[in-house]
Amino acid sequence: MAPTETCSTGAACDLPGQARRSATPDKTARRSQTMLIWHRTRFRALAAVCIFATSLAVAACSSAASAGPVSPGFTGYDWQVVAISHGGKVTSIPARWRVALQFSPGGQFGANDSVNFHSGTYRATRDGFTTSGMGATAAGYAGHDPAVLLAISAIGSFDNGVHATVKLTGDRLVVGVDSYTLTCQRRGTS
Repeated sequence: MAPTETCSTGAACDLPGQARRSATPDKTARRSQTMLIWHRTRFRALAAVCIFATSLAVAACSSAASAGPVSPGFTGYDWQVVAISHGGKVTSIPARWRVALQFSPGGQFGANDSVNFHSGTYRATRDGFTTSGMGATAAGYAGHDPAVLLAISAIGSFDNGVHATVKLTGDRLVVGVDSYTLTCQRRGTS
């Protein structure tokens, strides 16, 4: 770098007789910068495609692995949750909230807590089922209704790898998950 002295404005000035360097990059420097940006952009696009393809493969594997034959009597139906027991207290759940569980014959599981919908897959077990691949919508609830809050907590208990017990008697299904017991009435087919 060429020696400089301070000008009256406080900026650096070249000394007399010194060659001045241009502030604009030459063609080679610009080409190098352009190639670097192009390579970065190409790398990011390739990484995004790889991530997308991997997520598709994982999703296909999880649904294929869980879509085995499911034959218990509760499959293929929508079940309206009519009551939830927790901590020794039973709370009725009004039908207008549409709190429900869904079990498709192909192994898809769905649960509506009146605010959000939870979905994933399930696998039948000797005494109930186990959920996996769970996801949910993310709406908030700013209310204070204890029955709605209870439904949100109970349905939220169906997490990845959680085992739920089931007792089926005619059109009535009783599901135990975590510290909750959901009493359901058959509503229709899934």
